[in-house]
Amino acid sequence: MLWLLPCLGSYALALSAPAPGLVAKAEAARERGDCVAASNLYVQAAESLPDIAIARRANDLALACAVPEAQWRAAKRWRALDPENIESLRALGLLDLAQHRLSDARAVFASLFAKPDVEIDRALDDLLPEIGEQDSEQAAWAVFRDVIDRQRISPATRVALARLAGTAYDYAGARAELTPALLAQPDSAPAQRLAARLAVADGHGEEALKYAARAAELDPKDNAFARAETLSDLDRVEAAAAELQRLHEIEALRDEAQRRLAVLALNQGDYADARRRFGDLLGRGGPAAVEAFFYMGTIAELTGDKAGALATYKRLIDAGGGMLPRARAAAILLERGERAGAMKLIDDYARNNPQEARTIEITRASLLADANLFDAGLGVLNAALKQHPGDAKLRYERAMLLERAGKTGEALREFEALLVARPDDPNILNSLGYTLVDHKREVPRAERLIRRAVALMPDNAALVDSLGWALFRRGDSKQALPLLERAWNLSYDDEIAAHWGEVLWVSGEQSRARTVWARALVRGSQASAVHSTMRRLGVTPDSPATRAQ
Repeated sequence: MLWLLPCLGSYALALSAPAPGLVAKAEAARERGDCVAASNLYVQAAESLPDIAIARRANDLALACAVPEAQWRAAKRWRALDPENIESLRALGLLDLAQHRLSDARAVFASLFAKPDVEIDRALDDLLPEIGEQDSEQAAWAVFRDVIDRQRISPATRVALARLAGTAYDYAGARAELTPALLAQPDSAPAQRLAARLAVADGHGEEALKYAARAAELDPKDNAFARAETLSDLDRVEAAAAELQRLHEIEALRDEAQRRLAVLALNQGDYADARRRFGDLLGRGGPAAVEAFFYMGTIAELTGDKAGALATYKRLIDAGGGMLPRARAAAILLERGERAGAMKLIDDYARNNPQEARTIEITRASLLADANLFDAGLGVLNAALKQHPGDAKLRYERAMLLERAGKTGEALREFEALLVARPDDPNILNSLGYTLVDHKREVPRAERLIRRAVALMPDNAALVDSLGWALFRRGDSKQALPLLERAWNLSYDDEIAAHWGEVLWVSGEQSRARTVWARALVRGSQASAVHSTMRRLGVTPDSPATRAQ
């Protein structure tokens, strides 16, 4: 491993004769494309023989085929056979994080990082990208903050830990890592850029802009857009557009500035300007052209030209586009009632990308649910769970879909079962709590669940919003309002704006409610949650009640 000290010798593999029957069956299954069967057969072979090579092969195959349970069993067997092997510890630790087994992960990584022949800087440099790919940042931060000796890491690694804490929505933890790193390396552009983001979260706009400017000064290549990004994060849209226009005059930055201006216009609902700018990028060619072409399809879809959008997405698919254009094209076909054609687009991609099977089936189920085909979507997830029994991600998505389908009791039972398996998973705590609150069930318990989630991810806007909504549901609008305002300032999400505006409205602050909703509508004309809330409250944008006073 690259992050071992040079003096570390290589491990010797104590190999035994393989289990010919199981291994041969596993290889045959792999060759015919049955990843799940191949992974499970390899695990059986690994568990039946003291053979390190088979255990490692079982782990690698289960990883490549995205079969978490098989990989976990293989990794456990690999570690049992070769307990001091750095790679086996790494594999098992990453799986424990992915499956939110925090106590197990803490023990594995404490053992790994305590080894005198492991360089923690290099170890984290290797681990963090994979942690990001498997969406395990919150679990990783919960573990790493406790088991890493800060005396053995560099200031740059502390910045990486601060970034991990920020991604895990623990801004206080991020500041605790970043402050000593900045003192040690004040000329670190990544540290200055992260400091800008944390200052935005604190509402310190001018301080954030100073950090962003310093990051751009230190590293103009990678941080040229730091000030524009910070202005956008501060919801200073016009100033962000002006800064992007300034950068657009610089030839080396022109295409990227144009792309950002186009996205900004799209998000503001200025489709004509967005179309003009994306069209310019298409004309210039280069790496930005494919993305621009996809966005042209998006604009066509948003402006009601579904046929034009479908044609654009199909051209991208024919050119080798990935899942995103297929999903958008499938959504249009489902809207037309062409279910077979929609599913064929997904099937074609699934056939060539078996390693993405779970994600593909989750996307398929979501598309069906969006078309109000809830039973079909649930059928997709049920079938996927037969292939991946007990998979937490699939079970979570199934619970969410049950709730969307109006099967609240079943959804709650699934969330409860998931919570037993993953008691410290903030997403499950929040989803269970919010579902209870939204249906006015067990509101005091729901509030406790959400508070536990917020304690684990204190700066997650969705969780803070849930807590504010829970307080509102139990009649405490006064305590709810600052939480909802903070949630909005953390994310500018339209559902949060809908909640905040509703609590203001029923509290008699109708002028402020109108302002909140207007800001959300300006940020995105598709703010469906705001529109829905306003309709439910009998408020329309054109009525005297919603005009600014």
